[in-house]
Amino acid sequence: MPGVVKLCGMRTAEDALAAAAAGADFIGLVFAPSPRRVTLEQAVTICRAVRTVTQPPRIVGLFVDAPVEEMQQVAALLELDAVQLHGNEPPEVVRALGWPVLKAVRVRAGETVEAVRQRVAPYFAGDPAPYAIVLDTYHPSVAGGTGQTFDWAVAAAIARAFPVILAGGLRVENVAEAIETVRPFGVDVSSGIEVAGRKDPELMRAFVAAARAAFARAFDTVRTESGGTR
Repeated sequence: MPGVVKLCGMRTAEDALAAAAAGADFIGLVFAPSPRRVTLEQAVTICRAVRTVTQPPRIVGLFVDAPVEEMQQVAALLELDAVQLHGNEPPEVVRALGWPVLKAVRVRAGETVEAVRQRVAPYFAGDPAPYAIVLDTYHPSVAGGTGQTFDWAVAAAIARAFPVILAGGLRVENVAEAIETVRPFGVDVSSGIEVAGRKDPELMRAFVAAARAAFARAFDTVRTESGGTR
């Protein structure tokens, strides 16, 4: 069912426990060059802490063009629930991993719906397909976490054909509008829940609450328009 909320870029056990308390469905650990990158040792500590809560969020490891064997080893060591491919990984990597995958596709300014569709479709042409496509904002020098949005009309068109987790510049103030516009499968945030580069528990709670309310409104409207009952 739509309504997945992912909070990415956890760097400490305290971050991850705050995300769990906020009600996140997924948390993300970054294993690629980034200010939010964690070591394996830090990731072990975070995973252990999160799994002590009653209803822990699923844990996703984010990689950028890493060797398949490396990703498999990290995923197995940490017992990750999914691997997020946030680089230029081809569909063959999704098939080879043997792990549930979120595949990021970064949308350039001015890129058309058809151009994005042609990049997304091959990932769903074979088995296994990704759990979802993470649509994020393209930046020439960083793979993600830019805090910048892209054309949500493009995202909305892709979300009508594929499971989309919307990322890129989301925050408490705009997540409801994003969900209403795009009707995605889920949303993903990193910089939008930070203050001075650090995860903020209050922003996490506010973001999750705003997203949950917006998903409820958006998909209740869909059911009503299609003749379903409230």
